[in-house]
Amino acid sequence: MSSNPRIFHLITRLIGGGAVNGLIPIATELDGYNVTVGYGSEVDHQYVELLQKEGADTKQFNLIRHYNPITAAPAVLSVANFIRQNDFDIVHTHSTEAGIIGRAAARLAGTSNVVHTIHGVPFSEDRNNLLNWFVERSEVAAAPWTDAIISIADIISEEYLSRGIGRPEQYQTIRYGIDLDKFSSGYPASDLPDSEVQVLMVSRLARGKGFEVLLDATEELAVDGVSILIAGDGPLSDELSSEIEARGLEETVHLLGYRDDIPAVMAACDMLVLPSFREGTPFVIIEAMAAGLPVVATDIAGIPEQVDPETNGILIEPGNTNALSDAIARLATSPELRERFGMASRKRAQQFSMTRMQDDYASVYADLLDSNR
Repeated sequence: MSSNPRIFHLITRLIGGGAVNGLIPIATELDGYNVTVGYGSEVDHQYVELLQKEGADTKQFNLIRHYNPITAAPAVLSVANFIRQNDFDIVHTHSTEAGIIGRAAARLAGTSNVVHTIHGVPFSEDRNNLLNWFVERSEVAAAPWTDAIISIADIISEEYLSRGIGRPEQYQTIRYGIDLDKFSSGYPASDLPDSEVQVLMVSRLARGKGFEVLLDATEELAVDGVSILIAGDGPLSDELSSEIEARGLEETVHLLGYRDDIPAVMAACDMLVLPSFREGTPFVIIEAMAAGLPVVATDIAGIPEQVDPETNGILIEPGNTNALSDAIARLATSPELRERFGMASRKRAQQFSMTRMQDDYASVYADLLDSNR
């Protein structure tokens, strides 16, 4: 039997997105730990296979569901029983629902070391006020059960503290990290629609990402020779395709579907747009910066710590169609501005290396284990 410390990661949905992209490198590439990854009812099995291939154990908890308070209480009992049976040294929760359920379960099981990572701000204008209130109160309740609260941006920590969630000494910022070289040296994809300026959005096709804002902005765009490319898949795929057709935008807006060659897609494009209503610090912005793209995104959560206005991109308010259209037009008509912002993006991306992120998490784990010896 290995004497390595045992870490249990718990995430709500094991599907594509920032939380999973942040979890995988620390669950599979930190030496000296035995790792188990638990996940809820929504799962993309490619991630299960990847985790198992890299030596991590996996466990599904079907009662952990996206914003489903009815199954939350029995989920806590199920997870607590699993933690108790396996005697984990550290419980590390990720995302809102798993964070609340997992920390309550760890408390029931008597786990000494509990870490929670905030991958994004769940309180947003496009969500029901009652839901926002319920999530906030749940986060307030779970904070005392947490030894270390990891935020992916300083501004997210500040927002949580302003809502009475936890104490300042519990918080530490660990920004996301990626393999920068993978995106800085991409060879341009050759199968994209041809146009003078390629505007790229990479996202899961789901609510809250601002697709309707992008379509509205496209209709207002008074610049010729611009294509809008949307890479990704998800539950809105058919609806979005129908909406593009209904608006008569088929010649301008192109759904690329799921792509496993995003570095090549980015290398062929001229800018990234992300008009989301809720985010953390999106991986796709880090990837775009590493690829040397200017970025147009909403001024929310940790995005201002990625995009410096008038340095490497343009920030707009969520839902502001005119501002998005104007920003796209401004960059589309100025190759010089795109080049200047793109060079600044490459420089800024250096703050977001994967090695730095892994080292930071290793330090958190080591400090917790040392303090409880």
